[in-house]
Amino acid sequence: MSSDPPGADYLDAIFAAIRGGAAQLTAMKAWLGSAQRAASSSSWRFQFLAAARAAHRRAGAYLDETEERLRRLGPDDQVPAPLDRLPRNVAAMRADLRAEEQHLHRLETEATARREPSSAGARGKRSAS
Repeated sequence: MSSDPPGADYLDAIFAAIRGGAAQLTAMKAWLGSAQRAASSSSWRFQFLAAARAAHRRAGAYLDETEERLRRLGPDDQVPAPLDRLPRNVAAMRADLRAEEQHLHRLETEATARREPSSAGARGKRSAS
C-alpha cells in the first residue's frame, strides 16, 4: 500500500467538507430561527424542526468526513501550517453543532409538549359529544 502524501484534490476535498459542514450548520440555525418564530400551534413549526434535524445530520456527516481526512494527514504536530489549525477549527464547529443540537432538542420538546395537551383535549371533546 502506498503512503503517498495527499495531493491538491485531497486538500480540496477537506476544504469542501468544511464548507459543506459550515453551510449545513448555517442552514440549521436558520431553520431553528424559523421554528422559534412560528406560532407554537403551527404545523410549520414541526416542518422547520424536521428541516433543522436534517441539516444537523448533514453537518455532522460533513464534519465526520473532515475529521477523518485530517487524521489521514498525520499527527496534528506534524501537519504543516496553516493546515495545523484545521483540527481546532473543526472542533469549534463540532462544539457549535452540539450547542445547536441542544437548542433543537429544547424546541422539539416544547413543540411536542404544547401539542400533546391540545390533542388530548380535542379527543376528549369528541368523545364527550
